[in-house]
This record gives sequence, structure tokens and C-alpha cells, in this order.
Amino acid sequence: LATAIRSKTNLHFGLYHSLFEWFNPLYLKDKESNFSTQAFVDGKTMPELYELVNAYKPDVVWSDGDWDAKDTYWKSRDFLAWLYNSSPVKDTVVTNDRWGQGVMCHHGGFLTCSDRYNPGKLQKKKWENAMTLDKQSWGFRRRANLADILSMEELLNTFV
Repeated sequence: LATAIRSKTNLHFGLYHSLFEWFNPLYLKDKESNFSTQAFVDGKTMPELYELVNAYKPDVVWSDGDWDAKDTYWKSRDFLAWLYNSSPVKDTVVTNDRWGQGVMCHHGGFLTCSDRYNPGKLQKKKWENAMTLDKQSWGFRRRANLADILSMEELLNTFV
């Protein structure tokens, strides 16, 4: 996908990465220990992030799933230091601000601050409105009604 996007379009290639997995046994064990262990981070999250950056060289790394634990558990500072100083994309990559509990809306190449964030005025730092068309969920809902989806007017009011 990265190769196709770069060779056939002028788009920048970005990757979404969830720091945690809801039901991963290693994550659940770390959570049970109040995040005093980091088996999930050391065995899954960090190796995966380094592999994604080295293999696909994204222009954007969009992190998510940060709300349960602090950035020290996720080892976000170490990863971001490597990403911006030593990685193969150090001169071009940007990241959002979802790298640990309490970090959102403070640090990142651009801010998301919260889902459906709209500050309503010009900001000093770049930001995005991370949103879904479904008013109730980010996931697929088999029984979603048309009324649960943002209308054209609602979408235009969000962006204009």
C-alpha cells in the first residue's frame, strides 16, 4: 500500500497504530499490575512500532489507545526520541498527541485533544478534528439507523 500510494499519488502515507489491544493477555496482565510491568509494551507495542516505521517509512504516525496508562508505561518518550532523531523518517514524520494518559492536547506534531475536537478559533498549533460519521460509535454497528449518521448539514456545520 505504501509503495502504491507513493508511486501513483501525491498523497502522504500515514499509519494508524493502537498502543493497546483490548483483550491481549499481556496487556491485561500489565493492567492488572497497575501497569507496574511492561510485558505488553516490550513484547508487542514497541517492536511493532519500530517495525512499522522501518518497513513502511510513514509520513504520519497516528497513535491511539493511550488513555489507560501514562507515557512512561508505553515508553512513548523513547520511541518519539528515536522517531524524530534517528529513524529513517526523522526529517519528515509528524505525529499526533495520543502517546499516554495526560499527554493529549499538549505534545505532538499536531493535536487531536479529544474526539470531535473543535476549538472554534484559530490555534497556535496544528490540530485535527478526529471524528466519525456515526454519532454513537467508532465501530461498525449492524443495527445503526440513518438518524445515527451525521447529515450533510451537520457535516458542513462541523467544517465551516
